[in-house]
Amino acid sequence: MRIRPPNVLVLVLVLAGCEPIKLGGGTGVVLGPNLQRCREASLPRVTPLFAEGPAETGPIVRHREDGVLVTEVAGRVRGRHEREERFGSYDTRSFENRSYRLVVEDAVAAGRSEIRITYYPIADVSTYGPVTNFRSWKMYGPEGNQNGGYTFYVNQQMRQVSPRQLEQTVTDNAREGRPLRAGDILDFELGIYLAGADPMDPAPIAGGSSYFSDTFRYQVGLGGLTPETFDSAGMLGPAPDGRLGGGTTVPFVALADGTPVEPKYALSQLALNIQSPHPQGFLEGRRLFYTELDTGAHVENGNPPLPLQGVLGPQFNARSCVACHAFNGRGVLPPVGEQVQSLVLRLTNEPEFGDQLQPQEATVRLSRIEPQPVTLSDGEVVMLHRPVFDAGRPLRASARLAPALVGMGLLEALDESTILAAADETDCDGDGISGRAALSRAAPGEEPRLGRFGWKAEHPSVSAQVDAELEAHLGVGVTASALGGEDRARLVTYLRLLGVIPQRMTSPVQLRRGAEVFAAVGCGACHLPELTTGGRHPFEELRAQTVHPFTDLLLHDMGAGLADDSGLPEASEWRTAPLWGLGFTAQVSGAVNLLHDGRAGSVLEAVLWHGGEAQAARDAVVALPREDRLALLAFLESL
Repeated sequence: MRIRPPNVLVLVLVLAGCEPIKLGGGTGVVLGPNLQRCREASLPRVTPLFAEGPAETGPIVRHREDGVLVTEVAGRVRGRHEREERFGSYDTRSFENRSYRLVVEDAVAAGRSEIRITYYPIADVSTYGPVTNFRSWKMYGPEGNQNGGYTFYVNQQMRQVSPRQLEQTVTDNAREGRPLRAGDILDFELGIYLAGADPMDPAPIAGGSSYFSDTFRYQVGLGGLTPETFDSAGMLGPAPDGRLGGGTTVPFVALADGTPVEPKYALSQLALNIQSPHPQGFLEGRRLFYTELDTGAHVENGNPPLPLQGVLGPQFNARSCVACHAFNGRGVLPPVGEQVQSLVLRLTNEPEFGDQLQPQEATVRLSRIEPQPVTLSDGEVVMLHRPVFDAGRPLRASARLAPALVGMGLLEALDESTILAAADETDCDGDGISGRAALSRAAPGEEPRLGRFGWKAEHPSVSAQVDAELEAHLGVGVTASALGGEDRARLVTYLRLLGVIPQRMTSPVQLRRGAEVFAAVGCGACHLPELTTGGRHPFEELRAQTVHPFTDLLLHDMGAGLADDSGLPEASEWRTAPLWGLGFTAQVSGAVNLLHDGRAGSVLEAVLWHGGEAQAARDAVVALPREDRLALLAFLESL
């Protein structure tokens, strides 16, 4: 059982950029010594996921002895400019020779108006073709809008030091016609020409050789990149509290009218603060994610197959990861009567079939939808829909829809103490809200690890999740498989470093009110709005990040209405689902199917299915005036 965390209301309101209000005489709960001892007595002993030690890469931002500020940046090639089609997508052979590293040396911090940017591609640049160019200082307002909002004041050829090192020096703010100063945002991109851009080039790469880079926004005199965009569509990017994924948060790219560009790729981008050599591992991991493991074929046209043999198991739910997690989003339910594709049945005490029902054993169809009306305070009737699945005979089963995958690395980077701080398994404060830490299986003699991933928080790490999903859904064994440790590590890198989309402040006044309502009805008691990752994760990008995932990663009893058909005592217990990326569900997945079995066709339906520990919050939502209810839903859709 779990208590309502201190100052959760303050955290929600700060995220939304508004002042805290008091409920019940205060903004938080003060724990007395007896309550604290009660809570601590129920906490499990767990083995930390990561040991103390340095990260795989150095610091992202560091000061040299001469006062120069050095920022490490990395990225991948793009097909077009930031606000055009093919910027968010992945071109043919994106996983080969098409990542790079940038080093930004900022002398503004040392008192000089000079920044040097050095570009290190992993393939040779063109020898005889065009020289890679450097575009800087975006044009804003009507002038920038004339050419789609991707016009720059400066376009220069980079100086080539070697085939894999080019340099550019920036000495002034060309947008404002003055020297550089701390606080400027230097936005820039590269026009990339790799070996093969000219027929005479030595060592040409296969496929295309002419690309654009990411659009970077460097914080002059401060170091690091920002996702905040000041382009001609207005202030589209997030203020600091709206950067849901901390330093991993990617810019929100939109047209002048605010329409998202390529919204289906909203959950498919590299973390903004990604460090070399991780982009290459990310891209190669994505290739595996998009590969059919029986033939090695890449599901995106034009890409060569992987030489895989004997990888797909004899029993499987899908041939590739992306078959269930399209664009890293949630699964969807089929029409009534049709076979499910991105939902599985986890079995309990069904020895004929094992732990999970596979299509080779029986076909699972969406048999029917059972309606259930709910009347809101203003008389509006919302129809809930409970899906019923048929596998040919009754089974003790738990239906599990494929979840969205964004932000997994950040959740993995949370220290165990951070998660356990919100746990109160025996409900020591008597508020009726509980949270139980899930424990994963441990080796003999070893304390268990804290579960974080899966609908029941079964898995303690991204790598454990990858291994379990490969085995359960693709029949890929952990010990005997042609998919070796390096391939699995690439998949783990991909899932760890997916960038988080920011909160979109489309209607600031309504969203601030929605944040107030979110806190007032008690949603934030389980959907924690702010957490800070620890300093042990091997990826520097994920360390010490203040993030807003809206989850506590604990198990909560959600009531009989959300219980599965497993027959287990914990049938109604579910891990608090993170809410980041929620607002892009329809654009990414093609439909909205929320909760563990996809029953909720909207955010409101998902809220109204809440029961058990969340019953009071759910009833408070039902009782809301229409204006407040709409504000709450707008806030949730902005995440």
